[in-house]
Amino acid sequence: MNGDSRSNVMVGMDEKDKKIKTKGNSVGFVFPCHGLTIPIILRKFLKKINVKSSDYFFAIVTRGGTIFRGFPKINKFLKKQGKILNASFVINMGTNDPKLKSFSVPSDEELKNIEINVQQKLKLIKKTIIHQENYQDDINGVTFSNSAPLNYILERLIPFAVHHIAGRVKNYFYSDSKCTGCGICEKVCPSKKIKIEENKPLWQCNVDCYFCYACLNFCPAEAIQIYSKFYMKSYTPERGRYPHPYAKVKDMSNQKKIT
Repeated sequence: MNGDSRSNVMVGMDEKDKKIKTKGNSVGFVFPCHGLTIPIILRKFLKKINVKSSDYFFAIVTRGGTIFRGFPKINKFLKKQGKILNASFVINMGTNDPKLKSFSVPSDEELKNIEINVQQKLKLIKKTIIHQENYQDDINGVTFSNSAPLNYILERLIPFAVHHIAGRVKNYFYSDSKCTGCGICEKVCPSKKIKIEENKPLWQCNVDCYFCYACLNFCPAEAIQIYSKFYMKSYTPERGRYPHPYAKVKDMSNQKKIT
C-alpha cells in the first residue's frame, strides 16, 4: 500500500512501539473503494504506520463509479503526525458488485474504453507524483437516488457500517449447490475469513470481512452468493461475475502470504 515516486519506500517494524516506519520521501496509498470509504485493512494499516520521516503523501482509489468519502479518513490518521495528503486521485474501473440489480459484466468495448481512460489518468498521476505537486481529484460519483436527504444518510451510514458492523456480520455470503470445493475462495480471501470444511467454504464469524468480493468474483463455478436481507435485495444468483483480468489467483494467494 505504499510506494515512492523517486526511490523505494522502505518499511520497517519498530519492535518497541510496533509501528511500521517508512524510510522514504514519498508515501502512497493505493486501494479500492469499499462501501464508499477506505477498506478495513487500510484503516488498520494507517493505525500502525509512522510517517514522520516522509514529506509527500498521495492516495489513489479505484472505484466502480460510486461516491468516495475516504480521503478525509486518511487525513485523520496523517494529521496525528502533522502530515496531510498532498495529492488524491480517483480511477474509475469496471464495477464488480453482482448483488446489484443494475450489474452486468462489462463488455469488451466497455473494458477497452475503461483501459484507455485509466492509462490517461495514470499519466497525470505519474507526472503529479514525480514533481511532487498538489492535486485533489473529484470524489463525486453515482448517487443512490434522487433524494438528497437519503443520499446524505446513506453516504454516512454505509462507511460506518463497513468499518464497525459489517466486518463480522453473520450470513452475508453462502455457497450454493454449484460449489465444487476447489478452495479458490480460501486462497484469495485477504483476511483469512474463509476456511474450507467438508469441501465447502465457511465464513468465520470471529474474523473480519474486508468486503473485497474476491471470493464472490473469483469462484470459477459462480457458486458463492450474497444473502438477500430485508434492507437489501441480492441479485447474485442471476448475475455474472467480473474478476479483474490482471489479478490472478496465484498472485493474490502469494501476496496474502507476504502480508
